[in-house]
Amino acid sequence: MSCPSLKHRFEEEHRKGISFERAVEIHQDVEGSVAAHRAELQELKNQGGEKERIDHLQEHIREGEELLQEIRSMKLH
Repeated sequence: MSCPSLKHRFEEEHRKGISFERAVEIHQDVEGSVAAHRAELQELKNQGGEKERIDHLQEHIREGEELLQEIRSMKLH
């Protein structure tokens, strides 16, 4: 699943009241997505891929990293 989709899912669930377990699951999904995007990005760069595709992947990685930071900064009450 893409980072923007995961961000949307997280925001929806967070508004409704997300459980710790669910936040951890989404965090793991985002980590996997970011890792896959990084691998794809490296492959594209090595092959001299299209700038638009490279920029697109970099944006997904940035969004994923921001979401990871947001989840990591959550506080339990």
